[in-house]
Amino acid sequence: MFLVRRTTGRSVRSRLAFCSQDLTRGITTADKTSINNESTPSAGTSPEEPLSEPHDELSVLRQREYNNQVKEILRSFSKTPTEEISNFHSSLSKDLGTREKQLDDELTSFLKQFSQLNKVIEPKSDRVETQVLSNQSRIKSFPFLVPSSKDKPYSTQELFLRQMKHAENSGKLGASIENVYLPHRDIFNPPTIDRLSISELLAAGVHLGQSTSLWRPNTQPYIYGEYKGIHIIDLNKTLSSVKRAAAVVQGVAERGGTILFLGTREGQKRALQEAARRTHGFYVSTRWIPGTLTNPTEISSVWERHEVDFADMPTNRQLNADEEAGIVKPDLLVILNPTENRNALNEAMQARIPTIGIIDTDSEPSLVTYPIPGNDDSLRSVNLLLSVLAKAGEIGLQSRLQKITSQSAT
Repeated sequence: MFLVRRTTGRSVRSRLAFCSQDLTRGITTADKTSINNESTPSAGTSPEEPLSEPHDELSVLRQREYNNQVKEILRSFSKTPTEEISNFHSSLSKDLGTREKQLDDELTSFLKQFSQLNKVIEPKSDRVETQVLSNQSRIKSFPFLVPSSKDKPYSTQELFLRQMKHAENSGKLGASIENVYLPHRDIFNPPTIDRLSISELLAAGVHLGQSTSLWRPNTQPYIYGEYKGIHIIDLNKTLSSVKRAAAVVQGVAERGGTILFLGTREGQKRALQEAARRTHGFYVSTRWIPGTLTNPTEISSVWERHEVDFADMPTNRQLNADEEAGIVKPDLLVILNPTENRNALNEAMQARIPTIGIIDTDSEPSLVTYPIPGNDDSLRSVNLLLSVLAKAGEIGLQSRLQKITSQSAT
């Protein structure tokens, strides 16, 4: 801004040819008289005193109009670069006479007072002091920050700091969200069986059964009541059944058994993959091929076979003909939807394979060795129950591997 220092007065004088008439109209009558009479200010007055206020309404309107014109001229002049002003540097190099110095001081004082009163500019001292303080605090907080100039856009560092400042001040406004359901948490970070509670089963919707018109009488011990045409499953029975089934899965995995997970509904594949990975087992997620367990000569004979040790590591031993033709069957079968996989249950009973299944109010619990009463239609319910069983199998697997490690060390 060119309005405070001496350069302002000189630049104004350089443009006096086209704005002197408008500037003089903004000066009051008393100031004009003192300039025309070439009289110096008296001892009781000062050039810094405020301008005399007019008393009649016409003078007020005229002065307001003059003030607006002067403000527009000052604003436009403050935005004009020095390169566009003709003879700017040459006018600065000339020496001022006594008369010119007096006019320069009066004009500078008037422009400074007028600009501050009409809020055309701010006092430079306050602005510079504020800028210095802000720069010092910025350098102290962020010593490696390179501030950008005012005529350039913010840098990447400054944009990041502005975003952090916004998040600190106003980003936390609003309601706080708690206890949010995350679908992947039940699969990849399931609770252990000792931390599973009825509230978690209730939040997952395990208690919701089928319609009362689809009710099977054998599920009566698992039913808590009826609500709006559907049966409500007793979660106390569910929790005890899950603990018993988890103990079975943990025991089978700890003794080196093979666990097969079966779920043929849409959306269950991801949970089946994670459960098989945790227990070093296998899974079927598309369709159960009839005869997989009861007709191995036609089904399982095409599978490649190899021998593994107690640590699930291949021994690379060549199998003989009897071992190649032997029946391959799992030690435990976990079924997520027994109603659609009745063939798998029948084959497991013929092959004397124990089964674990989620039994809804329309399923038959007598076909499953270890039934778990619960909602088999909800993906969240199925994922929670399956992940808890897989976590128990992982604990059994880790226990077996630790025993092998301790035996090999001794």
